[in-house]
Amino acid sequence: MKSSENNCVPEDFLDVLCDPVTRQSLSLKDGKLISGSGTEYEIHHQIPDLVFITDQEKNQYALELFKEKANIYDEHQHLSFETFCCKEEDVRNQLISRLNLNRGAMKVLELNAGTGRDTVLIQKKLSEDSKLYAQDISLDMLQVLKSKFNEGEVYLTQSNAEALPYKSNSFDAVYSFGGVGMETYSDTRRQMQEICRVAKKGAKVVIGGLGMAEWLKESEFGRILINHNAHYKNRFNLAALPVDARNVSISWILNGAGFCLEFEVGEGEPDADFDFAIPGVRGGTLRTRYYGKMEGVSPETKRLVQEAREKLGISMYDFLNRTLQETSKQILKGEETE
Repeated sequence: MKSSENNCVPEDFLDVLCDPVTRQSLSLKDGKLISGSGTEYEIHHQIPDLVFITDQEKNQYALELFKEKANIYDEHQHLSFETFCCKEEDVRNQLISRLNLNRGAMKVLELNAGTGRDTVLIQKKLSEDSKLYAQDISLDMLQVLKSKFNEGEVYLTQSNAEALPYKSNSFDAVYSFGGVGMETYSDTRRQMQEICRVAKKGAKVVIGGLGMAEWLKESEFGRILINHNAHYKNRFNLAALPVDARNVSISWILNGAGFCLEFEVGEGEPDADFDFAIPGVRGGTLRTRYYGKMEGVSPETKRLVQEAREKLGISMYDFLNRTLQETSKQILKGEETE
């Protein structure tokens, strides 16, 4: 980082930043970030404020919750892991290892980074020429995170994970433990769409959070934990994943009280061959069977068609396709000559 002034950000940070609303590039002017449309964004202690509120109720709940917890958050986090007879650092490192960070120079984004308990572990695993980016909606949490790093080691934004201030196709890996996928204070579908937008094709995504396994919710284990913290009732909504998600897997951590979602970012819907000829009486292809549906006919017509098809020894698709085309062309030709 070239400057330690509170209203500056490093020049290379601007390469990935964008307006969270318009997605226009940002420039630095008079200590503020300016979008092409003229919108100005403040910078607080080298942390750009790029928050765009997408859900007033949920976003405000998150802001108030973490403002209250920021200064004491680190004091008690280890207890959440000791409850499950686990070491916090071991669990976090196990999740981070799923990112496969040993792939040379990388740009890695951590969402809802909080006070940086995962951030410091991620940074240790990155090569010297890699770059680490982290965001959270709470400035109070980010200020605690920032205090754990030397200048220039991590690029921070105060922002909403449902409207990320990063350019498309920017990151080689995206990670979050806590926050993403928590319906209490976030919109999972929006978050997943944003993750797939800012990630490069082929990027690895690892999302962990609280969410009791379904078969444990009515057990004593589940009831006690949910009574203690309603966030354990969370259920990650797999239907919120975009069609870009590939090689998706979900597993349970913390003895079943938390989840870990993994996937790779693809492009558009998965590939499939819908046009091979299907053998058998019906014939056709997967595509023609889906798009080629027509009005029903009387039982007598259906019987005649089946007998005619059988006599010709061809598939129903070939019979109908040929017969209807020939008949239609004759009708249309007759109309044209009138």
